[in-house]
Parts: sequence; structure tokens; C-alpha cells
Amino acid sequence: MKQLQIIVRPSKVNDVMDSLRKADVGGLTLCGVRGMGRAEPPLVGDTYSMEQISVTVDDDKVSEVFDTVSKVGCTGQKGDGKVFVTDVVDALDLCTKKTGSDAI
Repeated sequence: MKQLQIIVRPSKVNDVMDSLRKADVGGLTLCGVRGMGRAEPPLVGDTYSMEQISVTVDDDKVSEVFDTVSKVGCTGQKGDGKVFVTDVVDALDLCTKKTGSDAI
């Protein structure tokens, strides 16, 4: 399993969430975040409001999510966002007690 932290512009968050639903991604977590770029102005020095969507998917779903998010989340301008991928060792659904992929 992999956890994807998808950081997008606020104007694109609904499009990205809709595309994740269409890609049959299960639940997600949405948080407002602030950040800044590191490469060059105008994204360096000031912080900008962004939205972070966290989803956990099976390994074979990562490429599909990358493709989907890059299509709908891109405006073609600097500062569109990033997707970070980390390994998930296990998961537990608190109510059903299901673990692993069954929990997501």
C-alpha cells in the first residue's frame, strides 16, 4: 500500500477529488495547508494557501492516480502542487477490525 499526499491549488481541489472518485479511490482526508516554492520567485519567500488530499491505495493504483491528478490538477503555471508517495506498512479499520488493503 502507498499513501499519496496530493497538494493542489484550492481552485483545483474539487476537480481532483472528483477524479479520485472516478478512479475508484476509497476514502480521503482533506486539509488546508500553506507552503512556498524553493526554486524562484514568485513562489519563494511568501506562503500560499493550498489543499492537501491524503489517500491510501494499493501499489498497483499509484500510476492511475498520478495520471488522473496530473491531468485535472495542472493549470500549466508554477505552483500547481506536488504528489508525495510513502509506503504504508499496515492499516486498521477501527470499527470492522479489517487490516491491510481490506481496511482501505
